[in-house]
Amino acid sequence: MTRISNSIRTFLLSAMALCLFCVTVPSTAHATSQEMRLTSFRLSETDGALMLNFGVGVTQLDQLRVLLTEGAQVELNCQVHLSRPRSYWFRKSLAETNITSHLYYDTLTKEYYLTLPDTKAPQRNKSLRKLLDGAWKSITLPVGSTTLLTSGNEYRVTLHIEMINTDVPEWLTKSFFFWSWDPAPPIQYSTDFTY
Repeated sequence: MTRISNSIRTFLLSAMALCLFCVTVPSTAHATSQEMRLTSFRLSETDGALMLNFGVGVTQLDQLRVLLTEGAQVELNCQVHLSRPRSYWFRKSLAETNITSHLYYDTLTKEYYLTLPDTKAPQRNKSLRKLLDGAWKSITLPVGSTTLLTSGNEYRVTLHIEMINTDVPEWLTKSFFFWSWDPAPPIQYSTDFTY
């Protein structure tokens, strides 16, 4: 009789510990309906370089605002990849460019801060919408030199954008690998063109 009651007691304590752990795990409710959107996508040639101009928007700004005011730091990673098709093998990679932008909230100044790779001082504003419109509405990335391109050939430019919550501990992401801790799911867009 005591063996059964000890087993039941152990099971109940384990179940209570699991419930307590699930309650204390940081909530990802703000990530459920949050999405990023591409507001523009334009290729141009400038001074012998192929340039990509694009904009990133956030659909649920209030959810991002809550996440930042709770102390999270968000990182926007943008990766541009230039490739060309091959007859019998995978596409040949010609060039790749990455940029990272950091976004956070300072509780002392009550301002949102955003860093960009081409500026030394972070941009800041009390309005998150104005800050994002000023910084992420128009981003320009070099795709590669036009010397990599041959006239009359087909090429593909692929843009991959992801927004990452940098405050999630690594052990938590590895333990719950099936759970997304990012504020919004990544987006990818590609276009084929003939040079």
